[in-house]
Amino acid sequence: MADSLSSAELNAVKDLLVPLALKVGSWARHEQLQHFRGHADLGISTKTSPGDVVTRVDVEAQRRIAEELRAAYPAFGLLGEEGLTDFDDTDPVWVIDPIDGTHNFVRNYPGFCVSIGLVQAGESVVGAIYDSASGGVYWAVKGGGAWLGDERLRLAEDPPLSHSLLTTNFTESVRDHAAQQQFFARLAGASAGVRASGSAARDFCFVADGRVDFFWQFGLKAWDVAAGAVIVREAGGSFEIWGGGEDWLRAPELAVAAGAPRVFAEARELAVGLALLDR
Repeated sequence: MADSLSSAELNAVKDLLVPLALKVGSWARHEQLQHFRGHADLGISTKTSPGDVVTRVDVEAQRRIAEELRAAYPAFGLLGEEGLTDFDDTDPVWVIDPIDGTHNFVRNYPGFCVSIGLVQAGESVVGAIYDSASGGVYWAVKGGGAWLGDERLRLAEDPPLSHSLLTTNFTESVRDHAAQQQFFARLAGASAGVRASGSAARDFCFVADGRVDFFWQFGLKAWDVAAGAVIVREAGGSFEIWGGGEDWLRAPELAVAAGAPRVFAEARELAVGLALLDR
């Protein structure tokens, strides 16, 4: 196993990721607007199902991100949503979601994200997420806090479930899993409200800046999670992988949860009772 990166090295990574996420995200936003003005074609197609869409922008955004990361850190591995798997367990791994919230992207519904995380020894240590709705970049470095641009993010509220605003997104696994449906129903009935943004990366950011108090989702992938995990934790929130096993980078499906500590604990207790945690 390679030596852990120092604080200075992690900050150097951050100095690369934040402007990269902004540059690629701003380009993707421009392409989105050009499409809706009738000046560009997004090249929309489906992958595994009608609900699993991809565009030429997803592919090109990943290529641009991977090219810069590989040039700067050739020894690091790469894992990306659009068919990129080039890593082992001995070196840090870049984990890329070039367009998180592709349905939002193709419909010009706010908003989509560009998410880039660095994982070492199974832990997310640096993350940067561009949010198209605001044009800002959320970022965090392990031990260095969570930020939106130059504004430090710290959870100021720690409400009970009854006073909490929640967010989730719905994947195919929920349709076929009674316990997951029951979990949603119980949380929705006990909380102050539930929203669905269409982007897991954006939901992690909303937890970190206090717009929502708890986020959970079943059926995610590593690229949905890698950047958001460190951003939530560095903002003072709780984050756990509830399902997918120890080797979460290779897991076919993940269940994750993030939130302010008090509501997180209440939701976790419910998930345990429904046997939704596998470790």
